[in-house]
Amino acid sequence: MYASFVPDNVRMHIWDKQTHVTLKDVARLSGVSESAASVVMNGAKSGTRVSDSTKRRVLEAAEKLGYRPSMIARALVTGRTNVIGIYSGRSVLDSRNGFYAEFLGGVFDAAQRFGLNSMIHTSGSGEHYLLELLSSRSLDGLIVHPGNNDPILPLIGELRIPAVAVADKISDLPCVSVDDRAGGALLAKHLGARGHRHVLTKQTPYPPASSVERMESFKRTANLLGIRVTERLETFYDGAGLDYDDIRLLTEGDDRATAVAAWTDDVAEQVCGTLDAIGVEIPGQVAVVGFNGLAYPHLPKYQLTTIKAPWSEASSKAVEILIDLIAGKGAPMSTVLPIAFQRGNTT
Repeated sequence: MYASFVPDNVRMHIWDKQTHVTLKDVARLSGVSESAASVVMNGAKSGTRVSDSTKRRVLEAAEKLGYRPSMIARALVTGRTNVIGIYSGRSVLDSRNGFYAEFLGGVFDAAQRFGLNSMIHTSGSGEHYLLELLSSRSLDGLIVHPGNNDPILPLIGELRIPAVAVADKISDLPCVSVDDRAGGALLAKHLGARGHRHVLTKQTPYPPASSVERMESFKRTANLLGIRVTERLETFYDGAGLDYDDIRLLTEGDDRATAVAAWTDDVAEQVCGTLDAIGVEIPGQVAVVGFNGLAYPHLPKYQLTTIKAPWSEASSKAVEILIDLIAGKGAPMSTVLPIAFQRGNTT
């Protein structure tokens, strides 16, 4: 065991419970009533009229004292906390996941633009904690990206809190998504134009609605083009994108699959890594396509052919819609953003 040692010349910081500045202190220094100070600092609606000179004195006093309005007090006055929640059905948000990086980035950008704070909550924290926040009105509204049959969904309906979904359509909630159907069709048409007649698809075992729509659209379009589709589930083994049966399907027989269509770029990236490791040439022997259009700097050898989905814009738009709902305005039940085909060197 090591004993802690702090040299004599190192300055130490100790929290000394510094005196908390209150609204009453601001009112006293500026020479106005507490109700007048509340009108200036918290936006209180009362019969108290405040002149420009009074407002200036209050703001100067607040700056001098270092006063910051209490979020709780302001919420009691205005009925708003200026805090929105972000809920994910994932138990953990992996910062390496490009989708979540864009999803959260869009929310944060929009929240900052509209002067809102944001609070992240995942299913790993338990729905009871979020229920407490919602029922106490600590949040003005919620941006949700839930999992299938997520327990948070009925709670939103029961508490009647404004909420907007991102990516996956949810009954009774406005949703901002991307055009998964068009994306799936574009990928199938591209592979068909490249001469592929047998494609292996990789789907997640518990697919969200968006993934189902894009992969079903891929399959329908492929069938119309005379392309055979073999459907397999995503592989969860040491980060491998393909299992033994997948590799046999891609490397053996006259009717082998010559392309892989993955439900997301993360899986497509793993597929490329596995094929590269076993010496299969991309795209010469097997082509690979994904969906999302995210950059992978740790995979410099390949730039995926994929669908560019504007997830940052989608979550930003969801915040705008949420603000309208909080203000009592109407909102469209479905907002679908366009996607774009992005050609890389894997096809």
